[in-house]
Amino acid sequence: MNNTLEDFEKLYRRFRTGLVHFAMGIIGSAPDAEEIVQDMFMAVWQKKEQFSFDDSLKNYMFTGVKNRCLNHIKKAKLPYSDMPDEFPVASLDANVVDKLQARETEAKVQLLINMLPMKCKQVFLLSRIHELSYKEIALVMDITPKTVENQIGIALKFLKQGMGVGAAREKGS
Repeated sequence: MNNTLEDFEKLYRRFRTGLVHFAMGIIGSAPDAEEIVQDMFMAVWQKKEQFSFDDSLKNYMFTGVKNRCLNHIKKAKLPYSDMPDEFPVASLDANVVDKLQARETEAKVQLLINMLPMKCKQVFLLSRIHELSYKEIALVMDITPKTVENQIGIALKFLKQGMGVGAAREKGS
């Protein structure tokens, strides 16, 4: 394949920003995200004969960046307590009352998440906020996928109880 530097530069300009934002969402550090993305592009350039520098490379790049981020987290043992805790609830079409209720619900959910035991909270945030699979969470946290599953179950049960979901059904029966 005849991949030129110009083709590579087009690929870089097209995907770099999205890859950096994606990496930032996983590791939360702009300098580390930049470095991971640069490393990914270097790896692609070094194997340029194996690739076609077009949109078909997109999934490969995002998967590679995700894996590099997971390796970075595992190596660095980054503190999970520093991960963002956003838990969006509000609808885009909501009126003022709905927005207020959504904010109250979001605040209550945040409070409940913060009340979870640290390991349970870390697992829950990696799953729900960072959208990692159970297998990826197990790898990052050096626990079994079954432990991840159990921790997610504990977190969901706690959140449902805290929000009164189970109690409302029982009262209505």
